[in-house]
Amino acid sequence: MTEQITKGHLLNLQNTIKSQFIEPYQNVKKLRTIQSTTKLQDSTSLKELSKLSNLMKSHATKIGIVIKPDTFDEKNYNAIFKEIKGFIDAVFFYFSLLPLFYDKKANHPEYFLVKIDGLTLDLLKGMELLCKELEEKLEDKDSDKDRLLCVGVIWACCDSLEEIATKGDFGLLADSIRGSNSLVDDVLNDIDEFLENPSFSDEMFMDDEYSSDVEESKTPEEEEALKKMCKFLESWKTNLKMIKLLLSSFVSTITNTSSRPTNYTGTVLDEFQKLHLKITEDIDTFISDVFMSDASFDVSDFEEEIGSLNVTLSKVIRVIKKINKDDNKKLKWVDVWENKYFKKE
Repeated sequence: MTEQITKGHLLNLQNTIKSQFIEPYQNVKKLRTIQSTTKLQDSTSLKELSKLSNLMKSHATKIGIVIKPDTFDEKNYNAIFKEIKGFIDAVFFYFSLLPLFYDKKANHPEYFLVKIDGLTLDLLKGMELLCKELEEKLEDKDSDKDRLLCVGVIWACCDSLEEIATKGDFGLLADSIRGSNSLVDDVLNDIDEFLENPSFSDEMFMDDEYSSDVEESKTPEEEEALKKMCKFLESWKTNLKMIKLLLSSFVSTITNTSSRPTNYTGTVLDEFQKLHLKITEDIDTFISDVFMSDASFDVSDFEEEIGSLNVTLSKVIRVIKKINKDDNKKLKWVDVWENKYFKKE
């Protein structure tokens, strides 16, 4: 005969969530101290992450149903207990999986682990809201206003964990690089707008009528400076498109499962992550400074910024070559790109 679940049983579940998960793991440092003896057979940590994220979401969905005001009563305590207990068990298995990601032997880059950290803390926040919801229900408080808040938080977290499990190290890096390329696109659009109507930065804030008067009254020096700026930016359009091509090519490499490199470390991927972000930062600073120029514009004023960008690009090329060291075809392509961009003989 099935044991009748009481309010005390549900309170014990609530205390279990608090004592075993919420209270011990309130920050990333504590998450990374979790120890586990979990060993996987005929599976991977990413596959298990996918399964557990779907399982946790399934239980959260059912919890949202059983804690509705019209179903939360003593006769349904067994069903409520079953779903919350099932959710806790799934969370326990998830936490026992975390050390497999944090283990240095797993070779995951830090940007991947940071994602795991953040989503785990989000999951704990959803569980804290669940405890609050359960407590209010057991105290007969009218708490239906925020009933689905805890479920929504847990859902969002599980969806993101599933996405991470599907994309893995390379997929997350590819998304980040695409974001960088999108920013380069924005810069290219800004350059096109400037070339259509060249003007100094102080003219951009004038109304149309006053701006046209200023345009007609430009000095020969100003006209010459704008011509130089246009010529300079035209040449840099080509360079920026080449940078986009380099990054896009790398994305194609790491997202193609048949040609994905195997000789890499998490440290190398982290390095590439930092470098491509630095590239967009350098480009944005450099081109913005060009736009802010006045009649004293001179190409030599930007040698330092161009040099900084090129140093970063050289580091990117080095990392790409390291990752693709066993693929002669890709190495040759990178060499051609490097020679063309840096105009080597």
